[in-house]
Amino acid sequence: MKATADEILPASSGPFTKAVSFAASDDLPVPLRAILGSATSPMDWLPFLAAHESVDLWFDDWSADRKRQMIAEAAELAALVGTRAALDRFLPFVDASIIDRISHPRRFVVGFSAIGLDPIGHKPFTAHLLVKVPLRFPSGAFVVGRSALRRDALRTVDREPIRRVRRAVQAAKAPETLITINHGHRRPVTIDDGFPLDGSFRFGDFRDRKRL
Repeated sequence: MKATADEILPASSGPFTKAVSFAASDDLPVPLRAILGSATSPMDWLPFLAAHESVDLWFDDWSADRKRQMIAEAAELAALVGTRAALDRFLPFVDASIIDRISHPRRFVVGFSAIGLDPIGHKPFTAHLLVKVPLRFPSGAFVVGRSALRRDALRTVDREPIRRVRRAVQAAKAPETLITINHGHRRPVTIDDGFPLDGSFRFGDFRDRKRL
């Protein structure tokens, strides 16, 4: 049988001590264990649970599964912030992936450097990422050689995925780390690619880039 506050407190307890004891011993009808669990918390509580877990990357239009995953991994991700592994863990949350990276803090020479084959124009002491993220053109958008008479005909590609990549990188990197991001993961096919002359490729087509 559960003991009451009167049975536990000494006889000399004053009104204030008794009041605090009664308040602390009440059985509150709140399922705290379920609310504080990333897999069991009600949907309406997920933003509060994310704040409780100090989540640094969050979007309200994420699916419930992605929100729960972020909350469940929050402590582990926080421990990785500032490392290369953090970028690899944060970017999938915004549907992005790193194709190539250069993080050597040195200046570059004309052409390619002797060691590392680093590209021209890479900023010194800055990590450089080639990041792939899906982009979407609005239906009926303007394309070279074709026009459309719709309200969204002149709208450009939705840049929200790019903005989210930058948010994810900001959450993953150390404050003192400098990072530049290149989203040009596709490039035009050239004759130097040595593509077969069987009609499977043609000038104007694009292919995936593997290096910066």
